[in-house]
Amino acid sequence: MNNRQPDNKWFRSSYPQLYRRIDETSSNPGLEVAPSKRGDPTLRIGNVQVHSAYDPVGEAERLADNALTRAASDSVIVICGLGLGYHAAALCRRFPGRVLVVEPDLSIVGLALSASDLSVISEAELVIARSPLEAAAAIERASGGDWKRVKLLKHHPSIRLHPDYYEELIRTINARRNLDTARLGILVVTPVYGGSLPVARYCASAFERLGHRVETLDNEIYDAARRRIDGISSKLHRSQLTGLLMTLMAESITARALDRAVDLVFLTAQSPMTVDVALELRRRKIPTAFWFVEDWQLFTYWRQWAPLYDYFFTIQKGAFSSALKRGGIKRTTYLPLAADPNVHRKLRLSSEELARFGSDVSHVGAGYRNRQHVFSGLIDLDFKLWGNDWENSSSIRQILQRDGARLSTEETVKVFNAAKINLNLHSSQFHEGVNPDGDYVNPRTFEIAACGGFQLVDHRSLLPDLFAEGAEITVFRHESELRGLISHYLANPDERRSIAEGARRRILAEHTYEMRMAELLNYIYSYETTPAGRRHPDHIDNLLSEAGDDPELYDLVIRYKDRGVVTVDDIARNIQRQNGELNDAETIFLLMHEFRNWAREKDLL
Repeated sequence: MNNRQPDNKWFRSSYPQLYRRIDETSSNPGLEVAPSKRGDPTLRIGNVQVHSAYDPVGEAERLADNALTRAASDSVIVICGLGLGYHAAALCRRFPGRVLVVEPDLSIVGLALSASDLSVISEAELVIARSPLEAAAAIERASGGDWKRVKLLKHHPSIRLHPDYYEELIRTINARRNLDTARLGILVVTPVYGGSLPVARYCASAFERLGHRVETLDNEIYDAARRRIDGISSKLHRSQLTGLLMTLMAESITARALDRAVDLVFLTAQSPMTVDVALELRRRKIPTAFWFVEDWQLFTYWRQWAPLYDYFFTIQKGAFSSALKRGGIKRTTYLPLAADPNVHRKLRLSSEELARFGSDVSHVGAGYRNRQHVFSGLIDLDFKLWGNDWENSSSIRQILQRDGARLSTEETVKVFNAAKINLNLHSSQFHEGVNPDGDYVNPRTFEIAACGGFQLVDHRSLLPDLFAEGAEITVFRHESELRGLISHYLANPDERRSIAEGARRRILAEHTYEMRMAELLNYIYSYETTPAGRRHPDHIDNLLSEAGDDPELYDLVIRYKDRGVVTVDDIARNIQRQNGELNDAETIFLLMHEFRNWAREKDLL
């Protein structure tokens, strides 16, 4: 593998880091290179014949010809698999545009460089990505985000070697083609209260920024009713009323989804739902997506509900993913939390705000057992504790702010900005300090970082995939480390600022809700092909088609071209707001509206 031909020196200069990684990669004993019948080397890996054993060059020419029949001059051709490079070379000799070769196996790249002259593909871009999402990001950069330009050359033997990788990549490419011009109708169903309520709202805003039509069913309006029910002493009556309230909220989902002809219903943890409504949405072919932003081992209701949703997203993987698959849940994937930079941002605080919200050390959150234990040992510091449910912690009430009242989102952002050190200890009711098996990363980690705040966060197994320890975030693995870390970073403000800025840059580059919702939609529409709303008779595309050559009717409808589904009520309300004389089309629509209202009053509709 180290005896490379001189003609491949271009690779060393173009990909120096990759070249070093290949040098350090052990050779795969399953790779067999042998002469073909025509004399050119061919490759076999296990039971997969990667190139023709008779004529690999001729086979590659035919593959390239087939790809070029479907490609325009401005296409970006993505080759799935490198092999020994025959098909890539054949394509590059003919095609003057952008070519990307996606190959996840470094041992194959190294073998191709040692066995073949690949200088002919030096103008192509080699994408050696560990995950399909990384490969998709490279394709997006090459295509300028125009996924309609992306054409695939599928090297099927390479796909057989890494089926999960390439199938996910192909699904992602197809999804982004589908979504490139689609404006979806998305119904976001919020919880009544709790930590996932703001998450649902951040998701709704992200969908809107992505250009989709968003309907939000905000169930916080039922929180007062929930609290009234909780105050009823009879357990039986409390249970009955809670069930009725849940049914009311869930039935509202069906009513809104059908009335607004949405393409997708999106819910987060604790969003109201009933089995009947979930099955009714499935019967009507309206896809449902659920983001389970809770700990699967602590909140086990996922066992009952995951099978009822079409798509199930989690903030944990590993054992949870395996448990879901054992339960027959196929369309599920890991989707970590994020921040909304429009909400979680750096602020210029006044001196009064700095005095009110600032401190050496700060924490925002509820009084879980492990936090009560750890924070009781830090009360001698300049420590401000914000949040609720600290009633059982009399020893730390002296640092509790506002007598344990909840902070608004705006106030929380000010705390993150004002504190020198934000102490971020993930919650646990079962540990005295750091959970040694903790995996998911909480919303605060992303939100503090987006605000440009410095934080000390307890070790989580999934954290290294999201932030670089030392450069972007500082981690403690035991409570005994905290005092030393706090003292060090209070004495080194420049180091604090450098790490905080690194985390903020990482958030803006990779961890926003807009990015997460784009990833969620890409996953969903790698399975879903035609958004349901496009088939609705009141969809704007259908209305414009029906308007035909009537200029007044066309002018009336075209005003709503960015709305997705448009109803008679929508158009009538808009006409009624106008000043001036009505044209024929506007008069007809108002008459239709009046007739429709009359028919509803008479129960004829």
